[in-house]
Amino acid sequence: MRSEARGRHLLVNVLALGFALALVASPSLVPPCGHGSAMAPMRCHWTFQVELLLAGTAVLTAISLWIVRQQQARTVVGFALVGLGGLVVAVSQQWVVGLCGNSAMACHQTAHWLWLWAGLLAVVGVGVGLRGRGPAGRSDARDPWEEQQESAGAA
Repeated sequence: MRSEARGRHLLVNVLALGFALALVASPSLVPPCGHGSAMAPMRCHWTFQVELLLAGTAVLTAISLWIVRQQQARTVVGFALVGLGGLVVAVSQQWVVGLCGNSAMACHQTAHWLWLWAGLLAVVGVGVGLRGRGPAGRSDARDPWEEQQESAGAA
């Protein structure tokens, strides 16, 4: 791999991991609403519990970019990041779990930060997923399985 391509991979890996870690850190840095009464936590409490799970998954997925080398695997990881970014945004919508009804509540400020990081993570994921794709969605890299089958058929 050329050093220029290696540098691009490093930049993308760092960006993906940074945005995923920002998803994890945002509820601590910009705290959402309190837990409500002891009997019934507020709706946003459950939203941010799910958000933390999704953010942790995004961190692990971003770390996998450091491990995988094949373009097809990086494509799958990139689109997984897009999906996780979309899920982070979707969970805070009223039709999934939602936030508190009053838009002046602190959970709305936290959600805006999460939406920012999730959107940036999705953009990086699209970049990873589409990198190396040729016309008509075909990969520029050859599939090792196809090469093995061709060499076995020629023998």
